[in-house]
Amino acid sequence: MEAVVIGEHCKVSYIEEVPCIMIQWFGLPPTEEFRMGCNTVLEMMKKYSATKVLTDNSHVKVFSVTDQKWLNETWLPKAEALGYRVSATLIAEGDPFITFAVNNIMANRNPNKFKARYFTKYDEAIQWLKEC
Repeated sequence: MEAVVIGEHCKVSYIEEVPCIMIQWFGLPPTEEFRMGCNTVLEMMKKYSATKVLTDNSHVKVFSVTDQKWLNETWLPKAEALGYRVSATLIAEGDPFITFAVNNIMANRNPNKFKARYFTKYDEAIQWLKEC
C-alpha cells in the first residue's frame, strides 16, 4: 500500500483491495496541509484510476469554512473530472461538529451521479466501498 504523510495532520494511502484512495485526518489541519492532502488524493486518483475515496474524519477536530468552500468549489470539480463517484466517510460516533461539517461538504454533491455514506466502523466502510 502506497502512503504519503503530509505534515502532522494528514496521511493519504492507496488501498488496492477495494480499490480506493484513503485520506486520514488528525487534529486540526491548517489550510496548507488540508489542500496538500486533498491534492495528493487527486494525484493518487489519477495514478491508480481510482473513483472511490475513503475519508477518515474520526480523529479530526473540524475543517474551516474556507477549506470546506475550497473543497466544494475547487477540488470537487477536479476530482469529478477524474471519475470520483463514490465516497465513504468515517466519523467519530456522536461528534456533532464533524457530522455538521461533513454534511455541509456533502450537500453540494449530485446524488444522481455520486454515492456517499457515513460510517463509524472502518470494516463496514471498506465492505460498502467494495460493493459499490
